[in-house]
Amino acid sequence: MALTVLLAATLRKYIPGYDAAAGHAIAIDQGTSVRDVAQRLLIPEHEVKLIMVNGVHGDWDTMLTGDERLALFPPVGGG
Repeated sequence: MALTVLLAATLRKYIPGYDAAAGHAIAIDQGTSVRDVAQRLLIPEHEVKLIMVNGVHGDWDTMLTGDERLALFPPVGGG
């Protein structure tokens, strides 16, 4: 099944040619965790602050079915 991965800001560098409007589609097996997806995309866990699955807060152990929208956000600094 195709999972849509949406990356914010500095995380986009991990997918060459990333399309911010469409995200990045990848095929996964049902029962794949968010952590598995991040590892597959070579995104270090320490660079992700917020995980959203279909607009709902998730975590590294959230299990996916493959038809979701997974959004990953880095920490945001300001001041």
